[in-house]
Amino acid sequence: MASGDADAGSAAAGRSGESVLRGLLVSLLPAVGLLVGLVVGWYTVTWAVQTFRGVFAVPELSAVPTQDRAPGVPGPTVGYWLSWAVPVVAVYAASGLLLWRWRRGRLLTGSAVAGFSVVVLLIVPVWVSIEVGGFAPS
Repeated sequence: MASGDADAGSAAAGRSGESVLRGLLVSLLPAVGLLVGLVVGWYTVTWAVQTFRGVFAVPELSAVPTQDRAPGVPGPTVGYWLSWAVPVVAVYAASGLLLWRWRRGRLLTGSAVAGFSVVVLLIVPVWVSIEVGGFAPS
């Protein structure tokens, strides 16, 4: 009888230990998702954009500032704007699909989208401004 009580007690303790571990993992999901989103965002705005330009032979923009360029130098092409839009839209589309279909992963996916959005909204405008407007030491 005493051994049966001990087994029941250890089983209950094991379940509560598992639930504590599960609770800890669930509480860490937003942080993990945020880090994943930051990493995916960084690789999207660096590697994916450059790869898109290489695959589709998008011409390089002039690094000369806009006001110092010769009159015939072309500006950004449609391919240039697509090189920024396609990778970002692809990540948002995949994230939307995951949010819609993967019920258990919504917390992870939602926080990853938040991290991705932070990187995209902070880096892309600066990067595009430098590429389109040119840069030079003053």
